[in-house]
Amino acid sequence: MTKDNLVYALGGVIVGIIFGVIIANFSSGPRMQAGFSQPMSQTQQQAAAPMQSESGSQIPAQGELPEGHPRVDETALRDQLVKQEAVLKNDPNNQDALVSAGNLNFDLKNYQKAADYYDQALKNDSNNVNLITDLGSCWLWMNQPLKAIEYYDRSLAIDPKHFQTLMNLGIARMSSGNRAGAAEAWEKLVSYYPDHPEAPMLRDAIKRLHEKPSGS
Repeated sequence: MTKDNLVYALGGVIVGIIFGVIIANFSSGPRMQAGFSQPMSQTQQQAAAPMQSESGSQIPAQGELPEGHPRVDETALRDQLVKQEAVLKNDPNNQDALVSAGNLNFDLKNYQKAADYYDQALKNDSNNVNLITDLGSCWLWMNQPLKAIEYYDRSLAIDPKHFQTLMNLGIARMSSGNRAGAAEAWEKLVSYYPDHPEAPMLRDAIKRLHEKPSGS
């Protein structure tokens, strides 16, 4: 993989979709649909966008990508995965191959397999916050946000200011119905990175999270 050291990032388009939709959906119930938000993979920002919007927004279905977003070449990813698995057959503890196999499985939406590879890689590098966050996001995509939060908390215990972990923690807390907790995570994020390009959008999301939901 050519981006082994990249941490999670949510592109501006994805962030806009997430915030516009998750806030709207919270007014109609305490819990988002499972798998509603998209934490992106460590090495490729090419996973699926959120599933759907009850508010009528034009949101791609799960497995699709926003208009103009790079498409996933699954054949190329599978070819790369075969190569990494061949390396691991001869060297089961090869850290680069473990991480790459995890990344490739994540991008192919094989989240349990990705989690298995990330877990093995963490045995070699237990304080790697990027790997811990990757593993948490596997669990988020497997509809277990509380399990994901455990890993995000573990990552933040090592690096309390880790941008992508705080971003994904907010999404996971929203997924578990914890509106206040999501706001708290993003408040920390903007306090640490007040000049980040996504800070204005985060502040708007926080403001709406603090508003009383309609019908309550």
